Amino acid sequence: LTMEKIFYEQLDETLFSTKLPNGLTVHVVPRKNFSKKLAYLVTDFGAIHTEFTFEGQQHTMPAGIAHYLEHTLFHMPEERDVSAEFAALGAITNAFTSYDMTAYYFSCTQNFPESLQLLLEFVSTPYFTEESVQKEQGIIGQEIGMNEDNPDTRIFEDLMLAVYENHPIRNPILGTVESIAKITPKVLETAHKAFYRPENMLLCVVGDVDEESVCRIAEE
Repeated sequence: LTMEKIFYEQLDETLFSTKLPNGLTVHVVPRKNFSKKLAYLVTDFGAIHTEFTFEGQQHTMPAGIAHYLEHTLFHMPEERDVSAEFAALGAITNAFTSYDMTAYYFSCTQNFPESLQLLLEFVSTPYFTEESVQKEQGIIGQEIGMNEDNPDTRIFEDLMLAVYENHPIRNPILGTVESIAKITPKVLETAHKAFYRPENMLLCVVGDVDEESVCRIAEE
């Protein structure tokens, strides 16, 4: 596997970049003697992507679908607790959704290969049950309520409504209590199939790591 090597003189940083045979783009910035390692797995799917064509069919998704999907991906078969598994490896994990992307990430100082395998596994494992989807509806509903009480968020979201007449950026990233009530396991499965494909995703790693071993783990 050949990796493009770009040296940024002003930063004294080297970026290794490649596209794997499965389509996943990988960026690695090795930092020798750094103790902390960071990995981000990002998909080109955010709050604005509510209308799309996939496998010849037109789909319209409820507002808040990308953020909802981010929450539900942390549920795994056999009641596995992804956050607890990262913690057992000595890693901290989290995720966020913006208007145009969703990112899942972890940081660690040990057990990096195992943590990276876990990150790649849980993000690529769609597991949506009626129970887990219902549970997240309540949790995200509370988040929406907190945002409605936050002056900064209210001002920004009202500004988007005033500036854009038709663009989906008018919709809050979290959606509304009404829109997320329309989200079902089937809707989540469709969104995951459409956007969580390797060719629509990027893996970015920074730390004292070997760029070729990162690619080997990602390929497996």
